[in-house]
Amino acid sequence: MKNVINKLKEYSNQIDLEKRFSYTLNTSDSFFTVHETKKLNSYKNAYEQNIKLKWLLCDKYKQSVNQASIDFWIINNWGGIKGFKPNERNIQKVEIFKKQIQSNKLSKDTFSTISSLSKLASFINPDDFVIYDSRVIYTLNWLILTLENKDAFKEKYYPMPSGRNKKITDFDLNTIINLSHIKEYTEKDQLYITPPDAYFKFCEFIKNTSKLIYGEDSKPYELEMLLFTIADDEIYNDIKDNLKLSLKN
Repeated sequence: MKNVINKLKEYSNQIDLEKRFSYTLNTSDSFFTVHETKKLNSYKNAYEQNIKLKWLLCDKYKQSVNQASIDFWIINNWGGIKGFKPNERNIQKVEIFKKQIQSNKLSKDTFSTISSLSKLASFINPDDFVIYDSRVIYTLNWLILTLENKDAFKEKYYPMPSGRNKKITDFDLNTIINLSHIKEYTEKDQLYITPPDAYFKFCEFIKNTSKLIYGEDSKPYELEMLLFTIADDEIYNDIKDNLKLSLKN
């Protein structure tokens, strides 16, 4: 993944996340104590606020006996995923996920909602886990396609979670990947990392690469937030400007 890493280094030098990262946080949410709200408000940009939130909720997890309220605040309020209701089925799904991340193997059922569940892992242990978000995976897969697999299939892709972002849905990357590797696709070669392993391989890649890009003391979420940030502009424009498909009659 040398070419991908070099490109991410370029992006890291070009992009100031304190200015560009725009995932806003409602610091007046009743979920926070007065002291927590004041602390979050002491940071003047969304990037720093969200980093502080990581560690604030990491501490909450360690101190809380009933973690369900934290789990579903992250998914429903911070994550904006309203459909993942705090019902018995989903509470059980969360508990299964927390056990599975300890064994480094996810079931297919768990992976089917990885966008939601990985948000929890990124707060429970920010040193080891990051968010498996559709925009982040979209970015990484496009870089793999154009930089590592440009001339031949060398690196497997990460399974794409469904996303709500219009720019991402306008250009379905799974279809682009399949058409770009039509021989492998036709012969049913495995183009993607298997779902039980994908999340952990992704976290490992992000952890290792973050240190190469941002230094030994960096945290995995720094690179994850860069991938998230460039999806809507740099990556979308790169796809729009450079994608060419030749269809045979």
